[in-house]
Amino acid sequence: MTTADRIFAGWRRRRWRGFNRAWSALRGPQARLRFRTRYGSEFALNPTAYIDGIVIEDGFYESEVLEALRAALSPAAVLWDIGANFGLHAITAACLAPEATVVAFEPNPAEHARLLLHRAWNAPRLITCALALSDRTGVLPLHLGDSGNSGMTTLEPWSEARYTGVVNVAVLTGDELVARGSLPAPTLIKLDVEGHEAAVLRGLATVLARPSCTLVVFEDHPTAESEAKRLLRAAGFAIAPLARREHSDHALVNFAARKSPR
Repeated sequence: MTTADRIFAGWRRRRWRGFNRAWSALRGPQARLRFRTRYGSEFALNPTAYIDGIVIEDGFYESEVLEALRAALSPAAVLWDIGANFGLHAITAACLAPEATVVAFEPNPAEHARLLLHRAWNAPRLITCALALSDRTGVLPLHLGDSGNSGMTTLEPWSEARYTGVVNVAVLTGDELVARGSLPAPTLIKLDVEGHEAAVLRGLATVLARPSCTLVVFEDHPTAESEAKRLLRAAGFAIAPLARREHSDHALVNFAARKSPR
């Protein structure tokens, strides 16, 4: 980090008044600073954006997800990060377990570009895929979250959310990618696709049935019995919530679905 980046990061972390105005005036509202997480991975972050700001304030975002994956990241592990955004979890996992295979799926063109930058900084062996996973093969409209929270980008638009545009993206099933030999089958999956989780899991039915696939970390409603939970239980996984570690304020919860290896 440059001296200026350290000053701005410290200001943002302390939540002192006037930060957004000063940042916009001196750097510009879309500018980014280079920041090192508490795990040692480095990213270009916009401190006025939701996820980026939490990373700067707390040192990471949803570290409970990373810690659940980290415990299973052996050299033979294959992690698919489905909905990787700018690569926070995928790249950090690749840094922590450089011998493991990590695949990051991110169809949002702007966030995929950030993902490629962060791969160059941290983990050149990371595999990136600029497509979306679903339960079908074809093309679907992807609704883009605004620059303040690109994590809201989704194939399942919510009527009360604000989107900045739509791009058509290629969709495939995970089972098809594995059957083609395009990618190694995952042993671990991180899944965060803003409401499209069940469709992704339907398209991974064969993979989920494999004894080698032992962990799926996913975001869901804290109490409702969703289709995603039903699909995972039917595939032999036991599901438990993960305790949130950072101060993110949305209503969903991360879960770990675990299956004993056979």
